[in-house]
Formats: sequence, structure tokens, C-alpha cells
Amino acid sequence: MAPSRFLTLTLLLTLSLFSSTQDFTKETTSDFESCKLKYQVSSINVDDTQGFAVSSQYILFYSKETPKTKIIKRDPFLGLNLKQTDKKFKHLFKFYFNSPKHLASVSPEKIKEGKFLSKQIGLNSLAKFSSISKKNAMISGTCCGILGLSTGNGIIDKAYLQHFLKSREIIYSDTGIRVADKKGVRVIEVNPFFEGSPFLLDDVILYMDKTKSISASQLSRDILFSKPNTWHEFFIYRDGKKVKVKARFKKRMGGGLVSDSFFGFFGLELDEKLFVLEDNPKYKVKKGDKLLFVMGKPVKTLREIRQVLSLEKNSKNLLVILLFKREGFDFFIHFDKPSNSK
Repeated sequence: MAPSRFLTLTLLLTLSLFSSTQDFTKETTSDFESCKLKYQVSSINVDDTQGFAVSSQYILFYSKETPKTKIIKRDPFLGLNLKQTDKKFKHLFKFYFNSPKHLASVSPEKIKEGKFLSKQIGLNSLAKFSSISKKNAMISGTCCGILGLSTGNGIIDKAYLQHFLKSREIIYSDTGIRVADKKGVRVIEVNPFFEGSPFLLDDVILYMDKTKSISASQLSRDILFSKPNTWHEFFIYRDGKKVKVKARFKKRMGGGLVSDSFFGFFGLELDEKLFVLEDNPKYKVKKGDKLLFVMGKPVKTLREIRQVLSLEKNSKNLLVILLFKREGFDFFIHFDKPSNSK
């Protein structure tokens, strides 16, 4: 084949492929455009945001604060709300059973194509999407189903949305640990005040009951969606050995929008800047007091508190000592650790 003819064929093939790509992109955008239109006609304005129809009478939406409008129920941890309405919707949004290849953040005003960068792990770590999306934008495929809901700072996974919609009362379970994907599903935080918890920092969880722990995302859901006051069996990997332990679940006290400092058992709630939110006469702590040190270590975030406390799970210390500041003077309080942590 002559070089000039080969060059011409190569150029034509390249242009053809480029044209196909462009046509495919246009087709995808057109499909998402229909999702935007469906959102427009199947949603209502709520306070400063918008909620979309998940049934003929109910809309779903996220808000950081408790809405001013009347709602049927609210998840205080994730900020999800369900509201009843008399409006007749032209489209009802359903959940995907599969995982569509092409995704976008869809709101009544904008479409932003993208992909998931990470999954939601429990209440403290929302999923991440590659495109910035506004509050209550829906993560969808081209068939206009639900894969997630944007808070503006992360994505609430569809499993948590479904759990919220089917639950009469919003209750999550806890076994005193937080996990991450680090050479297995590994315990990265452990609550020293969680009485009877068999877990230690750095345990790798292999199975919960008969379900293999594939990811931190999946195990966190399995724990959270279980019923409190139930017993579960775990196989863990600790110090080079496989160990079987049993754990009793309790009601989750914090996470997400609710302060997760591990002090929930004592009725002590802190904001993100570690200021006390409510008076606690039992421990002589007042609203506005600021936590400075835990066990002599400076702390500035809720996560830093949990990390310091995790080291106390298996220590010989009988007490956990906190240093607070109030109007120019410092004072100490302490919490007792349960016997299984001593």
C-alpha cells in the first residue's frame, strides 16, 4: 500500500472514531437531560433546597439542620428527611439494581457527568464523586434511577437511602469500632468505653457471622443495619492468628451530623471545634466549655479524640482524663473505663 493511501485511511479511521465518540457523548448527555427534566417536574421546593419524589405521596431530601417544614421522619445522623405532599408527580424515582456505566450528578438546574471515587464507609465517611455536586443533586445513570444523594460535601449511598425509607424508627447499631480498607478490613478506631467489646486496634475482620468482610463499606453497613442488643460472631486476624469472638451490638450514639467523640455513653456532646453543646451537671461541664487535652495529648478534632481514646482500649489506665477550658481557667474531669478495657 502506498504511503499516501495508508496515511489517508488512517486519517479517515481516526476521524470516524472521533465522530463516534462525539455522537456517543451527545447521546449520553441527551439522556441525562431527560433526567433533569424529570427532576424538575417531580420535585418540590423545601426551605432552601429541593426534594424529589420517591413515591406518589413522599419526597426525599437532605438538610444539615432540622427542616422548618413539617416532615414524616428524619435521620439525625445523615440528615435525610421524608416529607408527605399532595402534589401529583409525573415521575417517581426508583433505585438501581445494577451499576450503570455512565453516571452524572443531576439537579433541576445542572447535569455534571462523573464517577464515584470512593464508597461510603459508615456514618462518618460519605462517598466521593468526581464532579462537584450541589445539595440534593441525585447521582444517576441514564435511566434516571437513584444511586446516591449529594449533601454538597459528599454522597449518601443508595443503601443508606433505602434503609432510611423502609425504617419506621432511625436506629443504627454499634460494636465500638470504626474500620477502613488497610490490607484487609482493619479496625482503625476502638471505643474504650464500649463495655464487652472484644475488638482491639489493628484487628483485621475476616467474617461477621457467615458473611465475608469484603470491604470496610460493606462491613460498616452490616453492623449499622443490624438490630441493637443482638449477638454476632466474628472471625478476626490478630497477632498472626485467626481468632473467633462474639460481640453484642448496642445503639449507635454518634456519627455523621451527630458528634462522634466516643463520649456518648456519658451524655457529653461536642461540636466540630470541641465546644460542649449542652450542660452536663453530673460531670460539672457546661455549654461552651472547650476540650483541650485527652490523656495529656492536645486534640483539635473529633477524629483526634477517637484516635487518642483508641490507644486506651488496651492500656492499664483505669481512668480517661480530660482537660477543659472555661472563661480563662482550666479544669479536669475523668471517665471510668469498663473492666474489659483495664
